[in-house]
Amino acid sequence: MTKSRGVLLVLILAGALWAISLASWQAGVAGDSLGPAGVADVSEDASSQASPVATACVAIIAVTGLLSAMLGKIGRFVVLGFAALAAIGYGMTALQSVSSPGATAWPIVALFAAAIAFIVIVYIAFASARWANSNRYARTAEAAGDEFDSAATWDALSRGDDPDPTAGGADDESK
Repeated sequence: MTKSRGVLLVLILAGALWAISLASWQAGVAGDSLGPAGVADVSEDASSQASPVATACVAIIAVTGLLSAMLGKIGRFVVLGFAALAAIGYGMTALQSVSSPGATAWPIVALFAAAIAFIVIVYIAFASARWANSNRYARTAEAAGDEFDSAATWDALSRGDDPDPTAGGADDESK
């Protein structure tokens, strides 16, 4: 799995979980809340029954997916571990909503989606160990072995280094 596919997959999972959290998980009075006790409701609209905890977990998954593209091997593992914990939190919120009075079928869908998201995020975390890091900021223009690396040579030229030491020798003979 490549880095771009892994990040895209995490973002797709976050989008799917967010879409599920927008559905009405509870049928009943408009004042019923799926959030934790003591948290103020932002809206008293009956159609806005998204759990604030589920929405926060989705945001954590999306942000950690983007961060995984920017970090090294250990950083990706840690950040994707936080995404897996957020998927567990989303699933626990769905599990709590299943047992609440007036629950619809959406919390069950959310519970299965959270389980799938957890499994996929853990897979991506372990697969991210094989993601290649860029040599964009490497200090040398030598490629592995005898093969020519045009990107590393171009970067050396941008820094002002002469990647071909024999080119300077021809100018020295003419002086």
